[in-house]
Amino acid sequence: MTDFSSAGCVLPHPEFHWHIVVSGGEVLCSHQGPLHRVLPVQIPATHPFTEQGTSVSHYLGEWRGGACGVHHLPMRVDIPGCEWRGLRSLLGAVEESLFFLVGRATQVVNWDLDHQFCGRCGAQTVYHSRDRARVCEHCSLAVYPRISPCVIMLVTRGDQCLLARHARHRKALYTALAGFIEPGENAEQALAREVYEEVGLETGEAHYVGSQSWPFPGQLMIGFLVEATGGTLVPDKEEISEARWYKRSQVPEDIPPAQTLSGQLIRTFIEMD
Repeated sequence: MTDFSSAGCVLPHPEFHWHIVVSGGEVLCSHQGPLHRVLPVQIPATHPFTEQGTSVSHYLGEWRGGACGVHHLPMRVDIPGCEWRGLRSLLGAVEESLFFLVGRATQVVNWDLDHQFCGRCGAQTVYHSRDRARVCEHCSLAVYPRISPCVIMLVTRGDQCLLARHARHRKALYTALAGFIEPGENAEQALAREVYEEVGLETGEAHYVGSQSWPFPGQLMIGFLVEATGGTLVPDKEEISEARWYKRSQVPEDIPPAQTLSGQLIRTFIEMD
């Protein structure tokens, strides 16, 4: 349950009561965190923030009774009393609803920066009059913020669960398997394919646990518990460096935090005993 309500439109902006500032993929934080009641940087009147059509301020929705906006600084500047922090460093450091609000902010900024020009014909895009979209007036292509659906699944075998270390992760925690849903697949088909490709196991009926927005950079994670029904455990080594079965009582300590869906899947399994 979050403490903010989202908004689909970009313009016009209401008067913001809360501010988030993003630059170079990082978030400006004071000692009170990433949310500011007063914009902590002076914006000259000629700055693009004030120019309709080139604005890099976006309305995110209502946060605890006040309108919240995100501002993108094209050049990161040092601001007394503040520091720039990566979004991932805020996971577990701020309350969950605030983390996902800041995640929403970074995704909106990324969408705006990535679609200044049309991917079909190359013409410059403009904001849609009502929706949060950038539109090409030359070929009518409309681009909305993109969300990529992913499955994340904890494979089980009786009182054991399969935990893996992902080869590409800098912090190689023991975690659940995950992968993107491909065109033409439903979530259950993607789950079965990903498990077989990554560790060589066949799976049975999947049991939905929950979903989570994951802003790295813009996924919707769909979580399942699923029982292994066959196959031989063989990590593919390209995606998975290690995969092992663990009994409920022997799950290692270095698993993802409870704020993540992977951490919730593992803890759900442990508590089923």
